[in-house]
Amino acid sequence: MKEVEDKIKKARGIAQQIEQALSNGDWEQVAPDSPRLHEEVGIPVRLHENIKRHDSFDTKKALNKFIAATRPKRRLSIFYKYAAVVACLVMLGVGYYFYPTTEVTISPSHLPAQSAYLVLNDGKQIKLNQQMQMDYNGLRIINTNEGKVSFQHDKEVPSASPNKLVVPEGTEYSLQLSDGTNVHLNAGSTLIFPSVFGKDARVVELSGEGYFDVTHSNIPFIVKNKSMDVRVLGTTFNMTAYPEDLMVTTTLLTGKVAVTCHSQTDSTTQTTILTPGLQARFQPHEGVLQVDSVDVEEQTAWRRGEFAFEDVKLGNIMTIIGRSFALNVTFDTPELQDIKCFISIQRDKGYEEILKIIHIATGVNFKKDGNNIRVYK
Repeated sequence: MKEVEDKIKKARGIAQQIEQALSNGDWEQVAPDSPRLHEEVGIPVRLHENIKRHDSFDTKKALNKFIAATRPKRRLSIFYKYAAVVACLVMLGVGYYFYPTTEVTISPSHLPAQSAYLVLNDGKQIKLNQQMQMDYNGLRIINTNEGKVSFQHDKEVPSASPNKLVVPEGTEYSLQLSDGTNVHLNAGSTLIFPSVFGKDARVVELSGEGYFDVTHSNIPFIVKNKSMDVRVLGTTFNMTAYPEDLMVTTTLLTGKVAVTCHSQTDSTTQTTILTPGLQARFQPHEGVLQVDSVDVEEQTAWRRGEFAFEDVKLGNIMTIIGRSFALNVTFDTPELQDIKCFISIQRDKGYEEILKIIHIATGVNFKKDGNNIRVYK
């Protein structure tokens, strides 16, 4: 543990050196020959602002979590099992400027993302890669250049059979439903919805992850999935229901929701009520439902274009990164998937930079071949 404490102390020392250099105007003594540093942060003040932005990161709390979690014997070494050593550097936004990352062999090119598209109820498919406005069965469909499509109507029109918004891996997209409800879909997600809602219920079907800001109405709004249904009148929540995941979650930001879970092994259901700050986690195959308090800012970081993981397994992290950048990820050994770390970084940094941060924080290496990423030690 002393080695960990020493490295965290060293990280704090680096931050203090930067603060001192900025206050004294003696920046060159800290990084006299670092073109990459100057390229990334521009001027010292920008780095200073980045440090201040993460002042809330509690390194003592992180260390205590690390110590508590690593007391039992592990198959992997302490350094690889938990990455609190570099967590402080990553949170301060200075870690990879001071450490080489030659083990990460990732080409600088980004993979082109596929465009989101609509499938209308008559089967017509519309790519959402440019601005568009069309009248359709009494509706007006408007696609902006800001990644959002909306369904609008001025008069009563009959409820149509379902439309579908498909968001491939590597991109995100937003939708405004006919009642004014806004939905933001994460990579690899699909939402099935009617052009106009009926008078008894507003029902949509989600596969993947969606952030819902539901317009208040006396007509209930229901998000359905084969494993979990969420029923609200008007509120803000995040739901994750990827078919390949072992867990379905709903996280409530505002209002109140009723969550009903469906077991995949029998016909039993479980229902719970969520208030703000609570998350329902359901394992369909085991029929296990848990409700816990969570950091909603961390759970919805993807909406702000961020990756924020606290004490999360590398296997889960790479699944999310794979979806976000349309990458296929494989691990050399299952043990590598169990490594835990703390990561906080903007998505627009690109996956190359993100993998460099993960390399520093965990010690694992990455090899790219096309859109395939191999994780090895």
